[in-house]
Amino acid sequence: MRTESEKEFHALVDFLNQCPFGIIKADQNGQIMMQNAAASQILIPFCMQSGCSTTDIFAILKDLKPEWLERIKNFKNNFGIIFENERVSLNFPGQSESIYLAFSVIRINEAVYQYAFNDISARVKVEEELSAIAETKALEAGKLEMATGVLHDIGNAVTSFGTDVARLQAKAEGKEKTELSKLEGLFEKKIDALDTALGRGKGAALKKFLSALRKSLEFREGDILTVINKLYQTTSHIQDILNIQRSYVKGKTKGERAAFKLSTVIEDAMSIHEQSLVKRGVEISRNIPLDNPPIKGDKTKLIQVLINAFKNSAEAYDELKEDRHKQLIIDLSIDRESEMVVLSIKDNAIGFEPSLSEKLLEKGNTHKKTGTGFGLYNCKQIIETHQGALSITSKGPGTGAEFIIKLPYITE
Repeated sequence: MRTESEKEFHALVDFLNQCPFGIIKADQNGQIMMQNAAASQILIPFCMQSGCSTTDIFAILKDLKPEWLERIKNFKNNFGIIFENERVSLNFPGQSESIYLAFSVIRINEAVYQYAFNDISARVKVEEELSAIAETKALEAGKLEMATGVLHDIGNAVTSFGTDVARLQAKAEGKEKTELSKLEGLFEKKIDALDTALGRGKGAALKKFLSALRKSLEFREGDILTVINKLYQTTSHIQDILNIQRSYVKGKTKGERAAFKLSTVIEDAMSIHEQSLVKRGVEISRNIPLDNPPIKGDKTKLIQVLINAFKNSAEAYDELKEDRHKQLIIDLSIDRESEMVVLSIKDNAIGFEPSLSEKLLEKGNTHKKTGTGFGLYNCKQIIETHQGALSITSKGPGTGAEFIIKLPYITE
């Protein structure tokens, strides 16, 4: 049977391997003495790509960020923080997006260094999105008309909320773990004195307790930062919706036409209705190529058409009486022969009789129990004014429906 010390040791090993932070312990020459699972998952692929040693942290840092290596080697104190939460990006073949890491290096004593890092890619992405939103708002400030009073109030509330989230993040990244790390280093240096004062082995036990406490704080901070990142994403989502609504107010009066990719309109409309579909348990699949050709049209009116299509699909799921795997498939393709982009929005909701396909597009007709019958008719009119075509089909009740839009694209 395991002794209590062995149990504690194995519990600590399990904790380190389950920790979402990468943790490496190395000597003064950079030789790695210990690393947890999170560290291996990130650094081993990097070493395989760069050809550096997986057992020498100095070799890794030389390829990763050479200036860090110089700062570590030039650090004169016997213990203390060398640097904390500094960022670096990694790029791997076949991955379109970079991985961002926040790195911290602490000298525990003369011979032991601790390297800790965590993946902050999601946070960086949110920060870039928020920065892009702020930049776009600044560029468009002189062009956009005054938003309605409601949009203005919501915008102020969202901005205030974003500020509160930023303050929360600043508080979440507390200094307690740093102070504990300093105290660990001090205990490591004074271990013999502690044993003399407290009893043999007590100093090591106290240091071990402090280490576990610090790691617990780091783990909790990671959870809090994850929540904060989600709040940032929600704020960004609300800002996107506000921008779309402001654009719609402007476009409704102006009726301006410009060149743009239909994929951008799809994403704008989906940003408004995606949560409505997700709450209904609908799995959304997108097949939207990045190289789709541009079209020319009234962007806000086309957004109105797609919002209506997504709204119809969402409400059609409410009429289902049996459980099923709900799926909405959005497919954008190019018909080179007719020089059209073809958008298909296909659900597996309630569906309708095939004979109703044409009637549903007529003014005043609807298959809903409640409705004016003007939604699909207006959508058809908008698409036809863009020299396109709109159709809605179904194979029968319970089989779902497909909403198809065809629009001419700009040819060179």
